[in-house]
Amino acid sequence: LIDNIEEYAPIVYTPTVGLVCQRYSGLFRRPRGMYFSAEDCGEMMSMVYNWPSEQVDMIVVTDGSRILGLGDLGVQGIGISIGKLDLYVAAAGINPQRVLPVMIDVGTNNEELLKDPMYLGLQQHRLDGDEYVAVIDEFMEAVFTRWPHVIVQFEDFQSKWAFKLLQRYRNTYRMFNDDVQGTAGVALAGLLGAVRSQGRPMIDFPKMKIVVAGAG
Repeated sequence: LIDNIEEYAPIVYTPTVGLVCQRYSGLFRRPRGMYFSAEDCGEMMSMVYNWPSEQVDMIVVTDGSRILGLGDLGVQGIGISIGKLDLYVAAAGINPQRVLPVMIDVGTNNEELLKDPMYLGLQQHRLDGDEYVAVIDEFMEAVFTRWPHVIVQFEDFQSKWAFKLLQRYRNTYRMFNDDVQGTAGVALAGLLGAVRSQGRPMIDFPKMKIVVAGAG
């Protein structure tokens, strides 16, 4: 993967990972990462000590509620956490023994999955309100108790919760939301790079016209 990142990135992540997540329950062979569910409340602090690595530098966590442009895929969204960390290992040089993909299963509102006998997740509609927040709170406290210096990246949470959870944790834990902050950071870097490539001073940036093409 490291030697052939341009060739394999579209397989490890977009677009192939979306298809993998849609079919994940039927493709499942072995667990890759950790699964915390709403039924594990009160047990997460002990559960984190089941992970064999004494040091974890990076966690990518999702609740499967807004996977790419595919919507609510429930527990099958773990593929996103796995794929994103594969890219961090390949492109950023992070030790593969010190990353942790996580799925927080609070149910799904995808009726097709709820009717699917092969679906691996909780067969219930999503938790909401204080019940939902309590699950995420317990998870955050548990992982930062065991790994105080870890970075937790929130990935593909529905907008309803993405902003609320970012505001809730950003001043307490070392965390960020990739869809809110990561996407914005990359977009801004591209725009500033365009100014620099023209040999123009950054002070010209606010005066420039920017054309955005496509839906992405």
